[in-house]
Amino acid sequence: MNKLVRLLFLMLLLSSASVQSFSQLRKASEFVQDRIVTENTFFTLKDSNTAAFGWASEWTDFSANNYPDKSAMFLWHFKDGSIAYSRQGEYMGDAGKITEYHLAQQASNLEDVKHNKIQPLSLTNYPVKVELHIGEAGEQTGYKPELLVDTACLDAQSIEAGKTYYFSACPAAK
Repeated sequence: MNKLVRLLFLMLLLSSASVQSFSQLRKASEFVQDRIVTENTFFTLKDSNTAAFGWASEWTDFSANNYPDKSAMFLWHFKDGSIAYSRQGEYMGDAGKITEYHLAQQASNLEDVKHNKIQPLSLTNYPVKVELHIGEAGEQTGYKPELLVDTACLDAQSIEAGKTYYFSACPAAK
């Protein structure tokens, strides 16, 4: 009887370990490059001077595996020269395990370098460029972009309240 109990316990332990190991397996990324998903990266100035921001990116296996403890972040460049930040998840290493390499988020505010909520969007001050970076985004350190991944631009001379604006590829440098 004692051997039977040991055998059952060992089988239970092994089956539990295999389920946990299986859940840690990473699906392969279907994406061939790290990039901003421009059709899901947008902003809207609402009539009440509130805003909506949305950002999305796609990641390869390479980035998720080689920068597991780094963060993906967007730098929003505004017309007046100011910069705001938004982060995608906690760490790049989570991309394949949790979100299948497509990261997307929305918020009514962006953040300053120290993670304080800000909303710099107005009819005369809107984002003209957004950059995707890999870097540090800790609460103690603030945002520290280290590696530029992709850039998208806004091709608008002005904006209107209530209209959603999407980014597109930046014009080629002359």
